[in-house]
Amino acid sequence: MHPRTILNALHLRPAADRRPPTAGRRPAVYLGVAVAGAAVVNLVVGSGPAAHAEAVQSESVSVAEQLGVDGTAGPADVVRGLGPLAGLAASRSSREDAEFAAQLTQAAADQAVLDQQRAEAEAAARRAAEEAAAKRAAELAELAQLAELAAAQAKAAALAPAAKTPAAAVAGAAGSVAATTRAKISNSAGAINPRAQAAADAVVSNVPGAASITLGGTRASAADPGGHPSGLAVDYMVLSNSALGDAIVAYHVANWNALGVDYIIWKQRMLSSPGGAWKQMENRGSPTANHMDHPHVNYR
Repeated sequence: MHPRTILNALHLRPAADRRPPTAGRRPAVYLGVAVAGAAVVNLVVGSGPAAHAEAVQSESVSVAEQLGVDGTAGPADVVRGLGPLAGLAASRSSREDAEFAAQLTQAAADQAVLDQQRAEAEAAARRAAEEAAAKRAAELAELAQLAELAAAQAKAAALAPAAKTPAAAVAGAAGSVAATTRAKISNSAGAINPRAQAAADAVVSNVPGAASITLGGTRASAADPGGHPSGLAVDYMVLSNSALGDAIVAYHVANWNALGVDYIIWKQRMLSSPGGAWKQMENRGSPTANHMDHPHVNYR
């Protein structure tokens, strides 16, 4: 109880209870009241801060216990107690650094794969371009050689024009493959295959007018590696003598197996069997490339 309340309780009595003070008792009453008030004030004022300090100290000790730190330790002890926390922070930083380094390594590996794929694609594109250029060059060389053969045949025809081959003569020679004349074949890439040479010998020996034309044998070719480059194909350069070309083709069809024919190309068409149908071919851009001026015969 507050001292003032006690004083008020002592002084605020009802008027009926009050007695007139006597001269002999007043000093003693005052002295007793003063002593009681001083005791109460000392009790309240003296115990308040101590109790508050005790509560604060208890709360601090509770928080310190939760953090795992001795509440009675000094500053140096507190710093030492925070060592595990610092270790955890350092460990986390190390993990983050390791993860970042791993990400950099993976990114570098991915980029290396992409670079390799790009290099391979570029190399493949270069190879394809080189192969296309080589193929085109071979085709041009083939066309040039065919043109040269055609020019030579035209010159020979101007000096000694070949007679037209009658159909009856072709029919009469169809059954014979005996060779009496050796065909002269122009080869620029090695010797002609013996099978092709024998077939050409039979043609010039049995088809009237065939001995006076130019025959083309081995040469580089991008269209059919198994034909002219291997020595198994012969071009019979009839030029404008279409009837002679028809006669040479008819002779091969009539003696297909005996001559070892594989296929015939004539006038932009292909025949793959003696009893089969002619198949139209794509336009190759020139009369010679389309075989309009010469039958091409491939032998097995």
